Amino acid sequence: MASHPAFDDSRIKHHHDKLLLSRINEYFVAFATGDFNGMNELEAEEFHISDIPLSIVRSPKAAWFEQNKGFSSLMTDVQVQAISLSGSSAPGSFAAMENVVWFTLAIDPPEEAKPNLPPGIKKGERAGMIMMSVIWWNQHGKIIRELEYGKLTWPGFDINAFQRW
Repeated sequence: MASHPAFDDSRIKHHHDKLLLSRINEYFVAFATGDFNGMNELEAEEFHISDIPLSIVRSPKAAWFEQNKGFSSLMTDVQVQAISLSGSSAPGSFAAMENVVWFTLAIDPPEEAKPNLPPGIKKGERAGMIMMSVIWWNQHGKIIRELEYGKLTWPGFDINAFQRW
């Protein structure tokens, strides 16, 4: 599995479930590079997501495709840094990954996006979110459920303070 500059998996690359690592890598590279069709292909038809930072609860696949595309169009130079990974690729199992999503604002944010971004952020400025991503798999290796919990990073944020237990 080749590394991609948009997804830093250096902290999790030794996880014992290599299939899980491969799936996580594929999904988060697709997210970070804005490959919404690629993400969509990895999601089962019955997929739904709750994205707490965006106030989205149990959004079905088609709605999420549009929501994700819309919000992500505000960002450029997206990079995901994995912190820890637990779980399994087995059907019915889930994976939990701590990560930080870094991004640069591509445009000045519209009013409706401002509550989800750092106060006063403008086009060209960089920000980040510390995240907990939880993903469930079906028997075909597709994602059936995803939960995203996160908080904007803060002044003095240090990713190195987050260590695998």
